Amino acid sequence: MVLAVTLAVLTVAIAAIFWGLSLFLQGYLYSMPASRLPLRALVGGLAVACFLTVWVFINTRAESENKYGTFFEFNPTGAKEITQFEAVRYGVSTKDEKVVPFKVQTGSKAAKFVDAEGKEFKLADSGGGYITTALNVIEPDGKKTRFDAEMRADPDPRVVGKVYSTDNKLFKEKGGSRYLEGETPNLVFAPSGAALFLAIALNVLMFVVWFVAYWPILQYLPGHAIGLAFVFGLVTMVVLMPLLFKLNKPKPAGAGAAVAFLQP
Repeated sequence: MVLAVTLAVLTVAIAAIFWGLSLFLQGYLYSMPASRLPLRALVGGLAVACFLTVWVFINTRAESENKYGTFFEFNPTGAKEITQFEAVRYGVSTKDEKVVPFKVQTGSKAAKFVDAEGKEFKLADSGGGYITTALNVIEPDGKKTRFDAEMRADPDPRVVGKVYSTDNKLFKEKGGSRYLEGETPNLVFAPSGAALFLAIALNVLMFVVWFVAYWPILQYLPGHAIGLAFVFGLVTMVVLMPLLFKLNKPKPAGAGAAVAFLQP
């Protein structure tokens, strides 16, 4: 529904810009605007709007944020699903570590991980009994790979030994480039060449679509069309697309709160 509204609003807005701009600019550059300008503006607006809406759909439905975003913010990563891991828990009061195995619960819609007693995985005990400092991911070949929680010291210099996890509960592969998010530990993310290629292709194609709208559709000369495509493409990349990504991003099922913990 939101995507349909996005397409409709973009089509009308861009068509209006094409029409109004071309009435003035083509009259100045070429003495008179192109024939059937309202229809040309509508076709051009629809072409650009369709491409931008498809781009929004691809990026906002990807498994990682801004996987296919603009040049200024894209994060081209691939994801591999896992079915089991070990949670390394640090006891706040006992000051010891405990390793608890978890497996994905079969038959559930969302990927829920449970231990041998059927208890669902949580990053921390609500009562402050423990925190998860690392995850040992069980690879398909049975090998265990450690992912350490991203922790940082308390910014207050008067507090000694106090650490807490970042808001997104990031776990980074020890000695590697992969990572996973503690709120959704079923996916391991890694840099992807295919994702990088598609992200670059989408960014380049965006400029091409603007050029096509200005040249063969609105009948600007190629030189003028290139200049206009560059300006409008840059504005689209810097201002419009981040806004569209934000407005069309599906709402998460739930969000955990950041917790502060004590560690000697």
